[in-house]
Amino acid sequence: MRKGDEEKEMKPVLIVEDEAIMRESLRDWLKDEGYEVETAEEGEEALQRIEKKEFGVAVLDLRLPGKDGLEVLREAVKQNPKLKGIIITAYPSVETAVEAMKIGAVDYIVKPFTPDALEKSIEATLGPLQVEIKPKEAKVEGAAVEVAAVEEVIDEATGKVCLPPCQIACPIGEPIQRTNAMMAYLPLDAAKAYNRIIEIGDVIYDRNPLFTICSYICGLCEKECNYNDETGPIRRKMLKRFLTDYYLPYLETKPPLPFPTKEKVAVIGGGPGGLMCAYTLGKKGYRVTILERNSQLGGALRCIPQYRLPTDIMDATLSNLARIAHIDVEFGVTMGNGGKTLDDLKSEGYQAVFTATGAPSPRPLTMEGKLVEGADMGGVASGLHLLFELNQNRLSQELLRQLFCQKRAIVIGGGNVAFDVARSVRRLGGQVSIVCLENEDKSSKDGIPADMEEIEGATEEGVEMYYSRGVENIIGEGGKFQRIKCPRCTSVFDESGFNPKFDHSDAVYLEGDILLITIGQSPERTFFSQAGLLNEKGRLDIDPLTLMSNRKEGIFVGGDIRRIGFAAEAMRDGVIAAESIDLYLRGEDLRANREKRYQGAAMPKLIEYKPQPELKFTPMEERMNFRLFEKGFTLEEAVKEAKRCLYCGPCKSCKACVALGLQPEIAEIEVNQDLCSGCGICVALCSYGALRLVESSKGMVAVIDGPKCKRCGVCSAACPSEAITISNFSTKQIMAEIEEVLV
Repeated sequence: MRKGDEEKEMKPVLIVEDEAIMRESLRDWLKDEGYEVETAEEGEEALQRIEKKEFGVAVLDLRLPGKDGLEVLREAVKQNPKLKGIIITAYPSVETAVEAMKIGAVDYIVKPFTPDALEKSIEATLGPLQVEIKPKEAKVEGAAVEVAAVEEVIDEATGKVCLPPCQIACPIGEPIQRTNAMMAYLPLDAAKAYNRIIEIGDVIYDRNPLFTICSYICGLCEKECNYNDETGPIRRKMLKRFLTDYYLPYLETKPPLPFPTKEKVAVIGGGPGGLMCAYTLGKKGYRVTILERNSQLGGALRCIPQYRLPTDIMDATLSNLARIAHIDVEFGVTMGNGGKTLDDLKSEGYQAVFTATGAPSPRPLTMEGKLVEGADMGGVASGLHLLFELNQNRLSQELLRQLFCQKRAIVIGGGNVAFDVARSVRRLGGQVSIVCLENEDKSSKDGIPADMEEIEGATEEGVEMYYSRGVENIIGEGGKFQRIKCPRCTSVFDESGFNPKFDHSDAVYLEGDILLITIGQSPERTFFSQAGLLNEKGRLDIDPLTLMSNRKEGIFVGGDIRRIGFAAEAMRDGVIAAESIDLYLRGEDLRANREKRYQGAAMPKLIEYKPQPELKFTPMEERMNFRLFEKGFTLEEAVKEAKRCLYCGPCKSCKACVALGLQPEIAEIEVNQDLCSGCGICVALCSYGALRLVESSKGMVAVIDGPKCKRCGVCSAACPSEAITISNFSTKQIMAEIEEVLV
């Protein structure tokens, strides 16, 4: 919001440009930045406006219909000697630049240019705008979505939905390409960027109200980024964390959703799946209550170490989610085993129930199908329970520090949770070894599942690794753990799946003071058995598409109770269940049009690919504590990384350019087959594989694959027959953009 200057009023800006898209885009950009702007299409119209109003700056295209930009500026300065001119042109020359300066131009900008470049010139002339940062008003909520609603793009040949591979990999379908593109256009002044950052955050929050947590812990989309085959994936997690730095303080003032008035729905479990279900139902107007057995929301998120996910980030995210979606929360609620039953919930007026109770029970240690004895010895514990206790309060950390300091701890497991345990024990002062079945080659079928960042971090922090080892015996004396026997694991998986094989003649003994078993979790099934939700084999009986129980209508099940996975996968179940509950309560078909198939966009073929930025960490000697040690992006770094994105997906499933006001709509591109000679130049030049030659009655002609085409204009500019046209873009604009890239 611009504050008026007490000594002099900021004079308006006049845009004189005959190309409508350029004129309107510049107008909208400058207005968004706080300037008063008027426009004119030609020279005479501009002079009439200048005669009636005192402008501070006139931005003039050099080539205008009738009088050109230099003529207009020359006459305008005679009318108003204080007027400053900025010439913009796609046809620069030394002669016109010199002439422009002689008659009063303060800048001469070559097209295409970024809006930032023009704004800097205007600011240098009129002085800086004063910006006041404050919470956005409710009317801005979802504004970017309303401006340019995305479209579902279907490949006619396959019938599949076309999307960038990163977005397909995201379990909840965040608009990754769209928001990356929006970040790429952020101004590099933090005050000016603030409102746009909040708008981008609003776009993501509408789909994922837990994105401020995901920005610290989730990188599933990066695993499928096309850049993986070149210089490394776009660091989407870090880009979201940059947004979080701005968005989380704003979240405290974010307006709530409309008050819900529809049916009551119960959500059992306040973890990621339950929270997403509750929020999605709240958006749809349902009155939701979360029934949580613990004293805090978060579920398994509460087991993530604070050096990865700070508690204040989680607390602020979850409390505001409940406030914004009008979610009631009841803590200390037990389901089954003498606690509440589904019949109790029905009698309380709940019309549907989603249960996402997670997998709170540690999986027991086994060897070749048999339980390994000795897990009840003193000094043997669950790594998962340790992580939970660490996050309870400061006193817990101090007590655990006394327990682990200078002790030899052995952690069993090869997943990220095992590494969380190992790195946490190092921070408590312990000496740590990890023993896992898997080998160190992550590319093999038996490779360790933990992320490479976790493995490298643990190694740097002094954790010793024992790959390809199982645990055959837990050995102790006087009921207290002393050592383990570890035979070599020759394979982890076979054709049937997980089925470890061992060479018992090759065994090592590892001594320690504490053994922490962290090989996975399992759900608590007592409630589901008592509620009649299990089939004859003791398994959950639910529809995998709708998540509704096949045993009891109106009961939906999801999250880790259904399948152990990542937090984002449980969140996806929450969204699916909410959509099913909405259909169920409205009496509609739960399965109709729910199943979709996707195909990812291919990687564009470029001469070179931009390098991936290195992550920055607190120095090793300063990070052996529970403070966050991974450093986030600055504004400049975030914009640079967002610009590295290849924007692989279809234009119509993104529309960031429309949301940003760069063009009014996605341009249509077509080949006039009567003009096409079938030379194939366009096919050879297209970086996106969007053109191909096909046989026609007149010979070979080019055809365009709409979902692949990015409307870059290279084919149109190169076509010797001028057979390819792009709506909303003149040949002059296309050539100017290509020349900028070539330069």
